[in-house]
Amino acid sequence: MRSSSSKVTFFFLVLPLGLSTAGCSGMGVGAAGFNDVLAGNWDRARIEFARDYQDKPEHPIAVFNMGVTHQHDGNIGTAYTLYSEAAVRGKGYVPDGTLEPPSSGVTVAEHACARLHRDNRLDANCGDQIALEVPVAPPAPIAEATPEPPAAVEAQATTVPAAPPAPLRRKQDRN
Repeated sequence: MRSSSSKVTFFFLVLPLGLSTAGCSGMGVGAAGFNDVLAGNWDRARIEFARDYQDKPEHPIAVFNMGVTHQHDGNIGTAYTLYSEAAVRGKGYVPDGTLEPPSSGVTVAEHACARLHRDNRLDANCGDQIALEVPVAPPAPIAEATPEPPAAVEAQATTVPAAPPAPLRRKQDRN
């Protein structure tokens, strides 16, 4: 049996997923999987989320929940792709319930972007301007300077020859 603190850790660190919305029939997209997560039945939740995504692949909650499912199963690249898609589809879509931390926002798009940002991922669909791909302009031509002529060879310094010694004077005899 899990302690209450491990259940909290389970829900908010391992599986902070689950967006649900009420539909006309009472069980909207994501609701069944959401309830399975609350009951601690991740395997059943995974099946429900996959069914929702298969039935309504364009629905922002179905896309987000599949991203969470892939992230939980270790398919990080697929999860990031689905979060990016949920960021587009979920703009302005506020779910009725969520297990995401309150700081991650209100809309499905904000939840998806919070997931990406928690993993240090930037996405243009989240308004991350640095992630936008801007075509790089070719570098401006650089004016090439004309090569300088080689330096003139300077004359080597010569030593001044020593003056020949002065002739010796002979002493003159006084006699």
